[in-house]
Amino acid sequence: WNLTIGAARLNPQGTFNVWNMTPSETSILRGSFAKIDGYSHFTINNVSYNTPTTPLKLADYYGSNVYQLDIFPIYSSLKALVRGTFVVTGTHKNWLEIIFKNDLDSMDSWH
Repeated sequence: WNLTIGAARLNPQGTFNVWNMTPSETSILRGSFAKIDGYSHFTINNVSYNTPTTPLKLADYYGSNVYQLDIFPIYSSLKALVRGTFVVTGTHKNWLEIIFKNDLDSMDSWH
């Protein structure tokens, strides 16, 4: 048996030196906990994600207004709790730094 098939290989273009990169954008995601309609929800920046019936890629292709673009707060939490389907845009081929903050005593699976 050839156990090397499907294994990770060296990148032919070389490797990235992530220590010398400068992030183009920074997103701070703070986890929190809320009760909505009597149910417990973990939230990110005081936003509870609402799963749409149409997949996001399909909604983007057909322009069906299933999600809201660039409404999600990427630097701080909202003052009031919001439920919704938000999509954040980014710049192609730029470095994005994501900072996860958790002030809770437990960890949710998205960490």
